[in-house]
Amino acid sequence: MRRISLGVVAAMLLAAAPAAAADKVTFRLNWIAYGFHTPFYLGLERGYYKDEGIDLTIGEGQGSVRAVQTVGAKGDTFGLADGGSVVAGVSKGAPVRAVMAITSSSPYALSARADAGVRTLKDIEGKTVASAPGEAGLQLLPALFARNGVDASKVKILRVEGAGKMVAVAEKKAEALMAGLDNQSITLPRQGVPLVDFGYAANGVNTMGLTIIANEDTIKSNPDLVRRFVKATARSFEAALKEPEASVKAGQKVKPDMEADLAMAQLKAGVALMNSEASKSLPLGQFALKDWQDTIDLMKQYQDLQTDKPADAFFTNAFAGKGGS
Repeated sequence: MRRISLGVVAAMLLAAAPAAAADKVTFRLNWIAYGFHTPFYLGLERGYYKDEGIDLTIGEGQGSVRAVQTVGAKGDTFGLADGGSVVAGVSKGAPVRAVMAITSSSPYALSARADAGVRTLKDIEGKTVASAPGEAGLQLLPALFARNGVDASKVKILRVEGAGKMVAVAEKKAEALMAGLDNQSITLPRQGVPLVDFGYAANGVNTMGLTIIANEDTIKSNPDLVRRFVKATARSFEAALKEPEASVKAGQKVKPDMEADLAMAQLKAGVALMNSEASKSLPLGQFALKDWQDTIDLMKQYQDLQTDKPADAFFTNAFAGKGGS
């Protein structure tokens, strides 16, 4: 009988051993899938999450507030939510924390018809601005006006439901609207209504943008899972930055009705918001304390936020960039 070396036996046993089961993870988007969500689908398609031992399911969302609630209740492992919703939720007891920055600049904008004669924010005086009731951009509009010398009493607010604000501007019932740089600022010009955008962040009123959130229990009990998810997500966005066309195509495979040109414009708009002035020198995914502090200060002054928590109670840099290596 031929002898079999111990090394060969060990190799045979290793090959026969079942592979470790991947962690089943659910990730809740902040809204219906659109262009800037496609890097997540690119990472899923290319196996970046699988490489980190994660069996990922991505679900569309119904707003950042809902994502905070769902992750807080452990209905999803991770979620995508804007910083303001994280601050509001945590201040009311939601056990979540932001673990990775996706966009550190606010997407909010006051956007005016190009033919309305609005060249500076001061020019909005005497004009009508269409807005949906309760949207965060409207609540922070007084801050935008105050920091840019606009007399708020000279601006009329037309409150309309949902997409009605785009209709109001298209039909010239309002000269401007509360917009998102990655949303209405793209879609209205594509419908034949050119706009002039006044981004909040570019005009002195920045709030923390989109973040990856996790339940505090997950962070404490399974920090390695959080680290691996953040690592795969960073890899996904790095790939999307290099190959945006591939990112859009990955999104279309999951959502066939996604229009390529619009999705590309949304992706590029989101990429432009990834860094803030405070975070531009930080590694991908890390937070700048100033962005959170600015968000909290604005919410306390204009949105009646009640909290005594410090800014670093809402996020951690333990998993992104050098913190996650």
